[in-house]
Amino acid sequence: GDPIPEELYEMLSDHSIRSFDDLQRLLHGDSVDEDGAELDLNLTRSHSGGEFESLSRGRRSLGKTEGSPTVAAELAMMAECKTRTEVFEISRRLIDRTNANFLVWPPCVEVQRCSGCCNNRNVQCRPTQVQDRKRHFGGSVLQVKKIEIVRKRKIFKKATVTLVDHLECRCETVVARAVTGTPGSSQEQRAARTPQTRVTIRTVRVRRPPKGKHRKFKHTHEKTARKETLGA
Repeated sequence: GDPIPEELYEMLSDHSIRSFDDLQRLLHGDSVDEDGAELDLNLTRSHSGGEFESLSRGRRSLGKTEGSPTVAAELAMMAECKTRTEVFEISRRLIDRTNANFLVWPPCVEVQRCSGCCNNRNVQCRPTQVQDRKRHFGGSVLQVKKIEIVRKRKIFKKATVTLVDHLECRCETVVARAVTGTPGSSQEQRAARTPQTRVTIRTVRVRRPPKGKHRKFKHTHEKTARKETLGA
């Protein structure tokens, strides 16, 4: 597909999109003014409420600190080992690893995962029962869309993502890896496992006939011929 245009990223980041219908209206240009007005109203409410809450907390903390030095601190409670709702990001690798020019909607979902702390370091909070959950387009749990850009046109396709929910949790003992042997013995074992290659070098001497021998044989033949000629 074609690369994702920057305008689409800006549209997705500047608007409050909570459902696929909102996304489709945004992409098709329908009711843009209404979405913008609703977004401004939500932002105004959230900011005003957050500022008021933070301001009130600050006043309470200042009042306690300045008023009486011996203020009863809140008792800390241990986060027990149990299932909690966490946010899971649906990356594009889960949908299609061969193509990167598409978007996934929604980009994240809620899952149930085990978390919390235990009494000592030798145990950890781990799931004892899990359940695979297939999230598919048109299902009753969640809608997942794959939005491709082909020739500057948006194409919506179905996608399937398999997630795992933790149903029950328990603090279980952490099994440590047993370390046997000494460093010297481990080095010896490595040396024993490593195949040894022996290299044998052989020296081969090449015998060459002496130069005088050829010269002597050559001259000897000529002298013999001369003697035979003179004797004749």
